[in-house]
Amino acid sequence: MVSLLPSQSSDVFELTLEASIEPRWAVLAEGADSVRGIKFEPPISFLPFLIYEYGLGELTPYISNLYTLIIQREGVNWQRLRGTPAAVSKGLGWISQSGTLEDAWHGRAFWNSTQLTLDMLPSRDSPDLEQIEGITRLSLPLRSHLRRVVHGYDVGACEADRSYFDGCMLDRESGVVATNAETLWSFGRRTELVHLLTEQEGLALGNWLAPVDDTGLMWASMQYPWVTATFQWANSPASQRRALMAAWFPQRSIYLTFKTAAGAVIGHRRTRANRVVRETSEGLYSVQGTSYRPEAGGPNVYIEAMTDFADASDIEAASIELTIGPALASGVKPGKLWLSPGELVGGSPLSLGAVSLPLRKTVRDQVKILLRF
Repeated sequence: MVSLLPSQSSDVFELTLEASIEPRWAVLAEGADSVRGIKFEPPISFLPFLIYEYGLGELTPYISNLYTLIIQREGVNWQRLRGTPAAVSKGLGWISQSGTLEDAWHGRAFWNSTQLTLDMLPSRDSPDLEQIEGITRLSLPLRSHLRRVVHGYDVGACEADRSYFDGCMLDRESGVVATNAETLWSFGRRTELVHLLTEQEGLALGNWLAPVDDTGLMWASMQYPWVTATFQWANSPASQRRALMAAWFPQRSIYLTFKTAAGAVIGHRRTRANRVVRETSEGLYSVQGTSYRPEAGGPNVYIEAMTDFADASDIEAASIELTIGPALASGVKPGKLWLSPGELVGGSPLSLGAVSLPLRKTVRDQVKILLRF
């Protein structure tokens, strides 16, 4: 062994200590080499101490895997960017999210408030919302306040300052409070369905005409009012048949019914659109990439309903159906849009098939349906 002591050293203790650890020099040399890079790939037992050393403790409630903050010094790099949009982007990336920031107009009373527009709908409210909120608030400048987070549904306030409308319902932006920090969350999700009415469904509803050939429709065998014959007489019998069946729907009240996988009713939402439509290049409505415009005598029916925030939460809708021509239960106010089970009676159901819609407090679900005949 090569001694590391001075050649003239006569200290008995130093000489004895050096001699006693001579068998361990090889092991200690390997350990010394490992220490140089251990912070880049630390064992699990090191993580709490490295988090403390780097000053990242305030992030730990929002990051489930602490390795995320340590590997490649991600947490340290975030500290250097803190107070900038780049820090928000890096922090959201740790929880597989991304978005853009929009600061409030400088003339507002809360000029330091910020809105975050997410690129993707969070898969769940808890714990995702607290993670997004916590990381964003820690990443923003100290003066900034996270006011609102949106995706898919962003309706701003109608600014009516210094007028009679100031402070009315329109003077508020969309969203609902779902966390302790009172951030507004405004999410929207769209479901688009195309349904071809079958003979069995049409007969059950009382709205069915058998497909016809070129001989034309037999009016003597039909029960449709003349007022619904809004098509041109030169149209083909097939077009006339579809127009008559389509015109039957707008004359009736329709609710969208959400059900669980076991078939239990979650609730009913009144439809806000029930129109006879025709396909066009540019129209008021669109379903699955195709545009439609309202037109008397059209061959299709467009139906739309949209849930409100907190209509239902923490439950998954496994199927939806149209409830056509029902009546309100006794005591239910006519203007009520969301009805709980038991508040709607009667009506004819039209199943639209299986879906997977986790209904949540922060999400407005827009369901767009195109009926064909």
